[in-house]
Amino acid sequence: MARSVGSRTWPGPPEYRWARSPTSSTARTRSVPTPRARVLSAIDRLGYVRSESARQLRAGRSRIMGLLVLDMGNPFFVDVARGAERAAREAGLGVMVCNSAQSPGEEAEYLSLFAEQRVRGVLLTPADATGRNIAAFRRHDIPFVLVDRVAEGTTECSVSVDDVAGGALAVRHLLDAGHRSIAYVSGPPGFNQVRDRRTGALAALAEAGLGPEALREL
Repeated sequence: MARSVGSRTWPGPPEYRWARSPTSSTARTRSVPTPRARVLSAIDRLGYVRSESARQLRAGRSRIMGLLVLDMGNPFFVDVARGAERAAREAGLGVMVCNSAQSPGEEAEYLSLFAEQRVRGVLLTPADATGRNIAAFRRHDIPFVLVDRVAEGTTECSVSVDDVAGGALAVRHLLDAGHRSIAYVSGPPGFNQVRDRRTGALAALAEAGLGPEALREL
C-alpha cells in the first residue's frame, strides 16, 4: 500500500515542498533539485561572479600570465602578444601585457607589479642590459622565459631568433642587388640583438671582400 506524504512532513526549505502524492510515484519522479542545481540556479539568479583575488589567496598563484616587452608599437611584439594570448587562452589563462618603453626603471616597476599580482609566469624581453632586474625578480620564484633574447646562464629559458644570420641575410640581399655601400640603421647598442645583427652584417661584407667601412652606420 502506497503511503502518502504531504508538504507538512517535508523537512526541507518551503520553496521545494511538493503537492501531496503517493510515495510510489515520487520515487520515480525526482522532484527535489540536487544541491548542485540549486547552487547553479542561485548563481544565475544573483549574477554571481567568482572573486579571483580570493581564489588567488588560497591557491598562491593567479590565472594571469605577465608579458613585458620593449615597445608595443613594434609589430614584432604585437605578434608576440597575439601568440601569447592565444596559447594562454587555450590553457585557461589570461595575459597582462605591459610595455617597458626600453626603460630599465619601468621594467623594474612592472616586474614588481607581476610579483604583487602573483602571476603564473612571465614572458620578458629585458630592457636592463645589466641583468639586475631579472636577478631581483628571480627571488620571487615565479617562472619566466626570455623572449627575443638568448639566455646567458643554464638556469634561464629563452626563445629567440638567430640575429647574426638575420643581419647577414639582409646584407647579402643588398650585395646581390649590386650595392656596395650600405646604410645601417640599428637600435641601442646595449641590446644583444642589435650587436648580433651588426656582427652578421659585417660578416656578409667580409665574405664579399668588403671592409667594415662599406657599412655606413647612421
